Formats: sequence, structure tokens, C-alpha cells
Amino acid sequence: MARRGGRREAPQPDRSVALATTVDPAWPAIRYPDEGVTPAEFADLIGDMVDAGSREHYVDAALYDYEYRRRRADVSFYRELARRRGAERVLELGAGSGRVTVPLARDGRQIVAVDRSPEMLSRLRARIARLPAAAAARITPVLGDLRDFSVAGRFPLAIAAFNVVEHLYTRGEVTAFLRRIAAHLEPGGALVFDVQLPDLAWLTRDSSRRWAKTRFTDPSTGRAMYYSTNHDYDPVSQIVMIRLYYEPVEPDEPAGRPRRDARPPPGGAGAPRVVQLSQRKFFPAELEALVAHAGFRVTARYGDFSFRPLDATADSQVLVCEPVAKSPRLRPTSR
Repeated sequence: MARRGGRREAPQPDRSVALATTVDPAWPAIRYPDEGVTPAEFADLIGDMVDAGSREHYVDAALYDYEYRRRRADVSFYRELARRRGAERVLELGAGSGRVTVPLARDGRQIVAVDRSPEMLSRLRARIARLPAAAAARITPVLGDLRDFSVAGRFPLAIAAFNVVEHLYTRGEVTAFLRRIAAHLEPGGALVFDVQLPDLAWLTRDSSRRWAKTRFTDPSTGRAMYYSTNHDYDPVSQIVMIRLYYEPVEPDEPAGRPRRDARPPPGGAGAPRVVQLSQRKFFPAELEALVAHAGFRVTARYGDFSFRPLDATADSQVLVCEPVAKSPRLRPTSR
């Protein structure tokens, strides 16, 4: 599966020009089924939306890299973590375009980088081609799914950075992922991953409005664009469906003053587009129970990428997990 997740407001390009605008009715939020739609049909529809939301954000790899180009704290954390644990080989799940992978390889570590997005892995391979030969040789990209991947060898450290685990939407998916990790860890090895600490105020934000409106320059086209976002949250499944809106700036529009009634003609490169991003939110006690259910124990838990303890002010949960050693089965004694 190897999916990544966006941060709480998702991407934040250049500079903010507004906080919220009204949602275009052509892009409706998730709603319960109309009369005549069966529950099974509605469940299929939602399943399709969740699956699309696990993929769409990663199709435009150049834009993805641009949006998260300033995100560095987690890179420093995983580099320091690998150093502290003396991990010369690292299994990275949801490696994407190599934002964490490449710095680890430059540190001299061998990295097996698993991701299910062909576009992101293509971007990673392009980055590898520009590295010095020694660093490039340390990275092995692998197309694979978090739930059933298989690679050669065992590792002292596995990592899943930047909310990758939020693309595991059910207990079964989380368990399958953790069992695949356990099969690839050396004795004494660990899995380290981060997810967001759920923010109920953000999750229940008005989905009929747009938020975090930002003006930026598209790295591929060079065109001035507006970015904004909104979302729906289902408290039963704990899945949030985020919509990322990308709209071209009108040529005669003054900088910093978007025309709210402006719309380019439909279709073509100048048309607005909406990218779906689906994330599963995990509460701390629940996450610890899910890890234990799959045969791991949490050996450390942090609230940021500076190794600070988790508390109510944190944005992230960073967990260090190790497989629990299985007790040998006692054979019945004969009488």
C-alpha cells in the first residue's frame, strides 16, 4: 500500500492570501445516500473514494515534493534514530520520492525503499540517478503494498514516516502491515512510525467552507495557482476525506486579492482540479492496543521529532515498537 499522508492542513505552498471561501457546489462534500441507493452501493462508493484518496495525492510527484519541500524535522529525527540504534540497514515503508530515503543513504545506510505509487518511485529513481555512485548504490526501490510486501533479508530498523500508517483504514490492514514488518525484522529490531494526534476541533471543522487558501507557483507549469482545502470526517470509521483544490489565478487578478467569482473555462490545463486524500485517524490508547494486538509493544512514544514526550499539545505521535518475544509452548507432561 505504501501510501503517505498530508499534514493537518495538507500542503502549504508559498504565502497565505485568505482563510476561507465558500465551496463550489460542483464539488460537493460526502453526503449520505439519496433515496434509491442501497447501503451496499453506498458502501462501495465510499470504499472507492477512500481508495482514490490513498492514491491521488501522489500522482503529481513534482507538486508533492514542492508542497513538502520545507518539511525537515522528521528527516532529522529518522537520521538521528538510525544513528542511535546503529542501524546500517533500514527498511522504509511508504518511501515515496525519497525525502527521507536519500538523506539516510547519504549517511551511509543501506535502504530498501518500498512504495506502491509508480509515479513516486519514478521520482525516487530520478533522484538516485543524480546521487554520487556510492550513495545511489545504497538505495533499492521496491514497488509494493504495505499489507503484503516481501523483500529480501531482515532489518534492524523499519520506518514509516509522514503519516504513512494513516493509509491503513481498518484493524485488519494495520495487523497485516505489522505482521509483514515482524517478518522482516532482525531479533532486537524495531519499527518506528509517526501519525498525527487527532485534533477534534480540526476534524469537525465546517466542511461547507474552504480553508488555508494559499497562492503558489506550480513547479511543472510555472502558472500561478490557488490552493485550498476542506474535509469530511466520519467518527465511526475515523476516516477523514480531505479535498485539495487547485485553481489557476486569473491573469488580471491582483496579487493577494483573489476574485471569488473567477472561474477558468472547464477542461484543459487551466481548469480547476480537486485531489482527494483519505486518512485514518488513530487515538493514542487505540493505537497502542492495535500494536499490541499484532504482537508488538511500544517501547517509546514521542510527541514531536525532537524526542519530546507525547502530551496533549503534540501534533504528532511517534512510536517505537518492538515485537514481543513469543513464549515457548510447554509440552504436557506424561503421568
